[in-house]
Amino acid sequence: MNSKVIGAMLILGSLLTVIPWFIGGDTSGMTPSEQITAILAESDTVETRSILNVFGGIFMFAGLYYLARTLKSENNLSNHFAEIGGLLLLVTLPIWVVLMGTDISAIDAAKDHGNEVGATIIASSIGLQTIGILLVVGLFSLGISLTLLRKYKGIIGILFIIASVAAFIDMVVAPDSDAIGTIGWMGMFLMTLVTGILTTLQKEN
Repeated sequence: MNSKVIGAMLILGSLLTVIPWFIGGDTSGMTPSEQITAILAESDTVETRSILNVFGGIFMFAGLYYLARTLKSENNLSNHFAEIGGLLLLVTLPIWVVLMGTDISAIDAAKDHGNEVGATIIASSIGLQTIGILLVVGLFSLGISLTLLRKYKGIIGILFIIASVAAFIDMVVAPDSDAIGTIGWMGMFLMTLVTGILTTLQKEN
């Protein structure tokens, strides 16, 4: 695939994924019952955010997968990490779409059948949040491949590795401070955006 198309997918995907985080309230830490009440209070905003997240994920994960495919080289170790990373990120895509669409399904169910049904849908989606592990390992592998190839002087790959490790620590240890989580999750999306810009500016071979 054309590098400019891949770059555009990464840019658009990262923006559509991150910007909606700043739209509407935060329901993290709430019980499913509390979440459905909060979601219904701003249902239009939540539905808009979910739709943007769905399309953002499609562009971003597909872009990262195609980026991984462009990293094929004579370095077998780098090839292995690129293949593993690309595959994990591709597997992440459908799970992301289902997870991001959960709020919309919960809103419709709550309006038609009551809040308890909506809360049940939200509760059943909790297991899908393990998607974070696939995302972290996928980007970590991609970062190693980029580093081994010294793509973009190896800087982008190292930053991907640092961000994914920070995100993993945030998932496993759950530190009191939000700093590690911010560095990890925002760092991964920011590096995806930067990679998209650099890939767009890259000259075709």
